[in-house]
Amino acid sequence: MSDNKPKIDLKARLGKKSAPVASVPPPMGGVPQQQGGLPRPQAVPVPRSPSQMPSAQPRTPSGVPVPPFQSASQAPRADPNNPYGSMPRQSVPVQARPTEIKVDMDDVRAAQRSGRGRVMVLALVTALVGGFVGFAFGGGAERDKGAKAAVEGAQELVKDIEASNKQIQDLADTVKSAQTKLLQKGTYPQEEVTKLGAINIPFRTASLADKSIGRFKREILSMLIDYSAAVESMNDQKETLQRFLGSQTLKDLVAEGQKPKVHWFATVSSGPGGPWVNLDRVDAPFLVQSDEKVKDKDGKEKNYSWPDELEVKDGKETTKIKRYSSGDPGGSNPPYLAVNPQTQSAVCQSDVIGSLLSKLVQMQTVLQGDPTPGVDKTGLIEKGQKLLDQLKKIGRS
Repeated sequence: MSDNKPKIDLKARLGKKSAPVASVPPPMGGVPQQQGGLPRPQAVPVPRSPSQMPSAQPRTPSGVPVPPFQSASQAPRADPNNPYGSMPRQSVPVQARPTEIKVDMDDVRAAQRSGRGRVMVLALVTALVGGFVGFAFGGGAERDKGAKAAVEGAQELVKDIEASNKQIQDLADTVKSAQTKLLQKGTYPQEEVTKLGAINIPFRTASLADKSIGRFKREILSMLIDYSAAVESMNDQKETLQRFLGSQTLKDLVAEGQKPKVHWFATVSSGPGGPWVNLDRVDAPFLVQSDEKVKDKDGKEKNYSWPDELEVKDGKETTKIKRYSSGDPGGSNPPYLAVNPQTQSAVCQSDVIGSLLSKLVQMQTVLQGDPTPGVDKTGLIEKGQKLLDQLKKIGRS
């Protein structure tokens, strides 16, 4: 009966855990067992060389192995510092677009203001930009599109330059006619002054915009920029000449060519070595001759004659000088002698005439050119025609 009593586990009642019984692994198939149920010791495998070692399986930044069908480069990326963050969507590769290069018209204007040297530099830079855009970027379709735009731009420029060349030729003819009337005939060119107001050369630096000039040849670019600079300069000169020709000073001067006036008088006085002449300006110029009748002091009409006396102002004082008639021209109160206007213009040329001649010669040189050896300057008319010939060749070949 004692054998049927339940056994009391004292260690469990005392709160102590019983040590687990080590289980013996089942014997490997084909391995003989020793006495006591323990397996025989087996040989430890020799480590293989690194080349024979299996490569480590790639893992994601979070430590999870990459599936065998997904490469490490294709594994989704996540922020290791933010385990709850969403994985960014892989961006689809975007095809690179051709770089767009534009020619700044402000640079063109700056080159024009800086002179011929800067114009040539800008033309060279623009030519290089055109070549770079045409051949370094884009495919064949893109180059064909750019070439077509250049041809269309050249055709538009041809129309603009043809209109400008017509105005330039009209300007040259008008200036030549005005010069002939003034200097050869001595008449005022009223008709020419009116024509100058209507002439306006339409070509401007802005005309080069959106014409794809970056694809033009370097020579054509240089001609275009030089032509636009010359046209704008010519427009400025034309306005200056028009204001000068329309001035009242020139009108009076031309009128005096028909009816000359005395502007200077002379007096004789004793000099260190003998008598000499003193020149002074007449405050109120008078006609050399006239068929009109004049009135004397009593109000009676008489034939025209020079003033009997001149009033000369010296500061606040006014001195009256009588006209010389006969006898000694010197003395304490010498009379005045009128100076011949023809000799006056030969010796003391008018500033108005000198300025007019300078402006006319300068404009004619810009328009017609200067074939003088050593100068050999091409005129604006010839420049425009040569530029037209070059632009018309674009797209033919």
